[in-house]
Amino acid sequence: MVPRWRIFSIWLGWRWSKNIQRQKKANNLAIAVIAMGILTIIIGLSTGTGLQLEIEKKVERFHGTYQIRPYQTNLERDLFPFPKSQLFSDSSEFLSRTNSQFSYHFAAWKSGIASFKSQMEGAKLFGLDNIPQSISLITHEGSNPNWENSPNSIWISQEMARKLGATISDEIQMYFNREGHSTPALRYFKIVGIFNSGISEWEDQIIICSLGTIQKLNKWQDDQSQAILLYTKGKTSFTEEQSLTNILPIDFDVFTSQEDFPQLYQWINLFDNNTYLLGIVLAIVASFNSVVVMFIRIIEKKSSIAILRAMGMNKFGLYTSFMTLFTPSIVKGLLIGNLSSFSLLFIQYYWGIIPLDPETYYISTVPVAWPWINILNANLFIFITLTLTTWITSMILSKIHPSRVLQSQ
Repeated sequence: MVPRWRIFSIWLGWRWSKNIQRQKKANNLAIAVIAMGILTIIIGLSTGTGLQLEIEKKVERFHGTYQIRPYQTNLERDLFPFPKSQLFSDSSEFLSRTNSQFSYHFAAWKSGIASFKSQMEGAKLFGLDNIPQSISLITHEGSNPNWENSPNSIWISQEMARKLGATISDEIQMYFNREGHSTPALRYFKIVGIFNSGISEWEDQIIICSLGTIQKLNKWQDDQSQAILLYTKGKTSFTEEQSLTNILPIDFDVFTSQEDFPQLYQWINLFDNNTYLLGIVLAIVASFNSVVVMFIRIIEKKSSIAILRAMGMNKFGLYTSFMTLFTPSIVKGLLIGNLSSFSLLFIQYYWGIIPLDPETYYISTVPVAWPWINILNANLFIFITLTLTTWITSMILSKIHPSRVLQSQ
């Protein structure tokens, strides 16, 4: 008898959902709130993840996916140099790994003051053995530096060029502090390119030069540098970082951009927190709306409920009918919300119609990513929340005593 009642309960809830002419406005409002909730969450997850990935890519152009440096060094100050042979000769496994999974570049930094005509600005030389592909692909004017024929050729940031009033083919001066000397060291550099990376914290003070220039300024050996920039050929993972650390000499470590620039990534993570908070608020609003709609529907059907209880239908059968009554609204709201959000995201992904202020967000248009696992979890979260809300509401309202309802008719 129980299975028959269960089938009847499902059929009854389905019939009630088809015969709701007087509650169409409330039903449509419930669907709209659910659709708007999941739409907002999906768009927030997609654009927030996209913004994080785009900013991370821009930072890693100059930082590298990973940096290999002596363990005790800090990127904020001039780093301690080490000979290349110390790393490569001590770890043949590291050499084979970097050749197969990474492209690598030796790098060093040197702080100083750049001067052109009457303008002076603080600057930081970024010395490389050669230009990484990720840097050569950024927006720039001019040509790539040829350090073999012109060791003093440099790339300068667009902001630095604006502040100094310099342009391509101009020659600038740079002053560097010398330990034990009262007068600074002076060097001349020729601008062959002006770049715009889109990350103001990076590009404002950076001047890209040859690694040999910094070696001569610091009187290092030809094989000395301060870091190795590793660029991965695929996606990165925590296990990859750990395995890379394990094959390094004990006095070296792997550094990521998250570790070197924690404040930037804390700001990025705020987008996730805002998305999750908004999702919770919208889920609460949708749940409250579902309670109102369910209350209206059950009160309207109270006579039918009383008769069914008098005929022997148990509370579980009523719960099943109520769930069948409101579940189509939940499913329909989720479907409409998903279709609407994906349509908007695809339009933005291919045409980039919504702009952003690059001075604030470092990119010119709203980026789109596809975090499918998070999107699936968002749908499950909304569905489970509304289902539980509906179930609890039906439990409360099913306690209506049938005799009292029938006596009031």
